[in-house]
Amino acid sequence: MVRWNGSGWLVVVGAVIGALAGSLLAGPASAEPVSVASSVNAEPSPEPTSGAESPETDPIYGYYRTPWTSTKTIYESRRDGTVRRLTRAEWADLGRPPVTVAPVRYVRTSWSSSVYALLTWPHADDDTAVDTVAHLTPTAFRSAGSPRGAVVGHVPSTRYVQYASGPRDLHARTPDGANHLMTSQERRLAGSPSAEQVLQGGYYRAAWSTRVYFVRPDGSRYQVSAKTRAARGNPQVAIAPTVYARTPWSSTVHALITWPHAPGDRSIDQVGRLTSANYAAAGRPKTTVRYRIPGDAFVRLSIGRTIYHRVSGTLTPVTWSQWRAAGSPALRSHSLSKPMYIRDILIVNKSIPVPSSYGNGLRPELTKAFAKMRADARDDGVSLTIISGFRSYASQAAIYPAKIRQYGYEMAQLRAARPGHSEHQTGLAIDVNSISQAWGDTKAGRWVARYGHRYGFIVRYPKGKTAVTGYAYEPWHLRHVGVEVATHLKKTGLTLDEYLGVPSKYR
Repeated sequence: MVRWNGSGWLVVVGAVIGALAGSLLAGPASAEPVSVASSVNAEPSPEPTSGAESPETDPIYGYYRTPWTSTKTIYESRRDGTVRRLTRAEWADLGRPPVTVAPVRYVRTSWSSSVYALLTWPHADDDTAVDTVAHLTPTAFRSAGSPRGAVVGHVPSTRYVQYASGPRDLHARTPDGANHLMTSQERRLAGSPSAEQVLQGGYYRAAWSTRVYFVRPDGSRYQVSAKTRAARGNPQVAIAPTVYARTPWSSTVHALITWPHAPGDRSIDQVGRLTSANYAAAGRPKTTVRYRIPGDAFVRLSIGRTIYHRVSGTLTPVTWSQWRAAGSPALRSHSLSKPMYIRDILIVNKSIPVPSSYGNGLRPELTKAFAKMRADARDDGVSLTIISGFRSYASQAAIYPAKIRQYGYEMAQLRAARPGHSEHQTGLAIDVNSISQAWGDTKAGRWVARYGHRYGFIVRYPKGKTAVTGYAYEPWHLRHVGVEVATHLKKTGLTLDEYLGVPSKYR
């Protein structure tokens, strides 16, 4: 019977196993034998060594060695099919009987330069069965005379397997442990074998990505480059099972990915937040609504009483009823970061500053949006000009005390920001045309208030919202937040502070 021990050794003939496996590694030119059950034509067996007993009663058929091992490495082949390695003392005690080179045939596959020795340990006159397959090491190969090896479609003891990810593929695992994805022609030459086993794991990718990962049976994975996949024969790649979910308070879609490594495995291994482009690339799949996303938490900041849902690094404010619907999970504390992002929007106000080193000019997304807005305004007979753009921390440090001298302390708090609390430092805010509140009633002021959201701009400090924003009405101060958010704020009348759930008060 053929038995595979998982490490590159196979034993076939009856009780040969222990002694044979260990002994074939002995000597300076050893190979790693693998025993098999299939028969392969071999050289005729030598005549058995005669002993004191007749052939009918003598249990020993002969004494053999391999072509690549030392002459001191001797195997005793018995008529019952068992083989054992003899020590030099045992061989001497037997009277130093003649030792013959075991019949061997050398073969290789069309896809590999590895040479395999198909050994027969004769135990009968007509015995030509292959008992052991040995992958020759470089040293053993040279000791055996550097045989070329006949090209065969199948090497005995080769296993044929499939990965769960690629049911169309057939992989040959040769005795040396190499793995090869077989072509259609190679399958035919091997006798069109069927898969003996389906291996869990395999090659997977996310529906929206071209990155391919190889998933091991233990659940670990690593990314496989296109070059590596090509070298492996471009194995079939499956889409990783994914659940697409969002919360009732956000339109953001989260991908709950399973990298399968066991039958029926549907455990969530990775949670990813999808961009609009990712979601479109995935085919805009149906989403489920969930109050909880794996790995999420409900948190509070050190300012205000708003509860936030934190998942994939994003904070989203939720209502008390939404928090209760999620099971009233424990609330964790979340420290303010510098800079601070909520709903992926950079927020700067009286409660939340940015670092003094932050910012180095107007952001490209703002300048591009303003150029488009200015061109469209010109078509409507409106001229828009930036009169104040980026301001560094140092610049604001000079402006703030000047405003106090100009307006007095109380009024200055409504007209100017302390250093580090100015939106101008983010590079996402601009003042246009005039710093007079009356400008809001001009044609240009009305045009900006009416159409600015189409370009991603909001009037950051609108009329009647001083108690919320902490600043007086400034129709000229525009903040870029993106078209989607700006449109939402335009429809709802919310300020950015209200939308993000943060107060705006100096502490």
